[in-house]
Amino acid sequence: MNHVRLRPTRFSESEIDLCVGGVGAAQTGMMSLREHDGELREHWYIAGLSMELDAAPRKQISTVIYETPVVIYRDESGEIQAAIDRCLHRGAKLSEGSCEAGRLRCPYHGWTYGAGGRLCEVPSEGRRESKVGLALSTFPAVEQDGVIWVWTGLKVPTAKPSWRFPYANDGDWAGYFMVTDFHNEVTHLVENFMDVPHTVFVHDKWFRNRREIKVPITVQLKSSRVLVTYEQPNDSIGFSSKVLNPSGAPMLHTDEFIFPNITRVDYRFGDRGYVINSQCTPMGRYRTRVYTWIAYRLFSGVVGRAVHKLIAPAMEFYTRQVIEQDVEIMKNQGGNLQRLDERGLGSAFRSTAADELHLAIERLRDMGRRGDETLPNISWTKEREIWI
Repeated sequence: MNHVRLRPTRFSESEIDLCVGGVGAAQTGMMSLREHDGELREHWYIAGLSMELDAAPRKQISTVIYETPVVIYRDESGEIQAAIDRCLHRGAKLSEGSCEAGRLRCPYHGWTYGAGGRLCEVPSEGRRESKVGLALSTFPAVEQDGVIWVWTGLKVPTAKPSWRFPYANDGDWAGYFMVTDFHNEVTHLVENFMDVPHTVFVHDKWFRNRREIKVPITVQLKSSRVLVTYEQPNDSIGFSSKVLNPSGAPMLHTDEFIFPNITRVDYRFGDRGYVINSQCTPMGRYRTRVYTWIAYRLFSGVVGRAVHKLIAPAMEFYTRQVIEQDVEIMKNQGGNLQRLDERGLGSAFRSTAADELHLAIERLRDMGRRGDETLPNISWTKEREIWI
């Protein structure tokens, strides 16, 4: 990777607590996330970034995936380990302890765990290797492209995550991650990330202005993906258009949903480009952590790398401002839907022809919840139009 900077917006500790064990659901009668999502649990999800782990003061990080608290650390050989964030002894948070020479030490009584979550030391029994034969519950974990993926499902996982972040290892492209917590669920978030009509209201003057023009779109559903192509070569995307497309080359804009939880938004201007790639990790009902990889290319070679480095601060500031606007509108929607769910009032939506991509995403996600094996076989193409 070129330059990778972490720009986090995180839940507070009290909000994280709502993710664990379906606390909010248990108190209100609202369905827990694990119950709600069904077979969608049986996939790889991002637990953190490699740079987060390596920069952590205690050399371990904590997260929540499907209401399960997880602690991430490196073992004696440097391999990623993912385990339940609960000491076997008296249940303290291991993530608030320390990791010493690849061994995770509990902050309460010092019980220490190594590779595979194996209990290595019980200090109160003397300074010797533990022979008790206990081990933490662990989860399959894979590290690639600077990202740590974890599988918390009940089934045997696929060999490794199939998704690779675009241009992550291409020297002609600059890129960085942003980590953002949203008060909403995955389906609504991926719809938002691919939704063009909302940009003229939520991102007014930052991303796109309302011009009341008709834009033909093509929506294709194939191989568990929804691809949307916009026929608007003269469109612009705020500040980044001036930076990425100073010559005013025709723009090719595509949005893609990759089942079950990834979106990819591409803007191409001839040989230049800009990609926003988001992966959503479900934490609790209406609690989701999003890992967004943003890559862009102005020029190739030494000149390109110099220019990319020069504009990096402005790009990162701009994209953070736009994402924070999405945080606010998703909190609006998510908070309201949660309130309705807690009161048993439901959350049925009404749609028009302009919502074709939303309907396709909702259908794929719903089929995924049920474990419908026909999901990969669905294929169609529809022509629609939107006004922006």
